[in-house]
Amino acid sequence: MRGLLQDTATLLPFGRLPARLPWRGGVSRQAFALLASAALFSLPAHAKEGDTFQPFISYTRYYDSNLYRLAASEKNLVPQLSDQYGVLSAGLNIDWQPGRQRVIASASKNLVRFSRYSHLDYDGSDYQLKWNWQLGNRWSGQVGATESTTQSSLSDQLGLPVNNTVTRENRFANADWQFHPRWHVGLGAAAVTSTNSTALRAPLDYEDTSVSATLGYTTPKGSKLRGQLRQVDGEYPNRPMVFLDRFYTQTEYNLLGDWNLTGKLTARGRIGYTQRENDTQSQRDFSGVTGRLSADYFPTGKTMLTWAAYREIANSDDLNASYQLNTGTSLGAAWLITSKITLRANGSFENRNFEGDTGVVIPGLVQRDEDTLSGSLSLSYAPVRMATIDVGLQAGRRDSNMAVNDYTFRSVFVSVRADF
Repeated sequence: MRGLLQDTATLLPFGRLPARLPWRGGVSRQAFALLASAALFSLPAHAKEGDTFQPFISYTRYYDSNLYRLAASEKNLVPQLSDQYGVLSAGLNIDWQPGRQRVIASASKNLVRFSRYSHLDYDGSDYQLKWNWQLGNRWSGQVGATESTTQSSLSDQLGLPVNNTVTRENRFANADWQFHPRWHVGLGAAAVTSTNSTALRAPLDYEDTSVSATLGYTTPKGSKLRGQLRQVDGEYPNRPMVFLDRFYTQTEYNLLGDWNLTGKLTARGRIGYTQRENDTQSQRDFSGVTGRLSADYFPTGKTMLTWAAYREIANSDDLNASYQLNTGTSLGAAWLITSKITLRANGSFENRNFEGDTGVVIPGLVQRDEDTLSGSLSLSYAPVRMATIDVGLQAGRRDSNMAVNDYTFRSVFVSVRADF
């Protein structure tokens, strides 16, 4: 069954680090390099069976019928709605297990080039590093960092979108102490930043730091339950003073679980109560139930079904909303037709409700409430162990209370990848 879908427990990329990391007060690249060195070089330096060091290269060609995600009323903004573009990617995946430690890392560079709208060309990247550490029989945890640069969504910019890239950075560390065969406690901390490349989108930049405490229990059948208290302190550092509040505090009371329900069915979930409070403007606050539930079902040795549902809040990408409430569900399926051919299908629905009064009145601009529906179908062929060819199609639509944000699109792609 492992051959059906590649393990989505992510290989975390590692590569060139930024000059400044987003912990409050800043941390130098050299300081983080010391962390990487500790993970990589203070451990036994011999490889064993199962360790991987795998370079890869891929090229994907896309056709999109509505590249800018424009509404019907905006078609005259561009000479053509459609475009083709190519994505050339190269990178490296590492999975190293010296003794009881595990280092997972990867790095990739992505060159995106458009045929018609070449002003949207950009270079993206994805760097990640994670050290799963263990000390004795009772202490374990993770230390890691991620950084990615990608183009911001063309569907969330009014009028003709600009070429804006978003760099997201995440630094995290946590530790667990197993004080009983079935019980453990843990502490964690993280720092996240999101930075836009254009001045027009700079007010959407944000920074947040979080701390968490967890109490966990493992059942006799191997299922896991955890209670968690988490607090996030956030800031929009580049929002104009007219927005009044640039700071918020978010407190979460969560119950998390991982369940082995049967030999064919597993589930994961989080349900909790979330409170977001702004410094001075209470009309921007949020409180309510949030959560996410997902499940994997293996009807046979060659088929897999996945399902997820969620209700979560996120930082807003609109200037007239301080947060957005996202509610959605998704369903996916995969079928291993032969040892070399896999068919996949996915569908999703999401409602995004933009809320929270920012204190800014923009004539004619209301807070968005929109539904997005999308689906995809793809076929993967592996003629030899190191090569994969994928073809697929996708379609979607968005219906908004602002007609200018409605759109429909269709896209197709073909991709070739080699792993060495």
